Amino acid sequence: MKLTTPFTILKQKFNQMDLMRDAMITRKLATERLHEDYRKMYKNHQFAY
Repeated sequence: MKLTTPFTILKQKFNQMDLMRDAMITRKLATERLHEDYRKMYKNHQFAY
């Protein structure tokens, strides 16, 4: 049986915050890679007029 103390509740909340922070960072990195890919595509793209 686990004891539920304020410390265990706080620890659980901190763990959830860490998971959310990691998810936000990885999502940000994915969007940055996407933007870089688009920049490369447009930089290398020759527009025909």
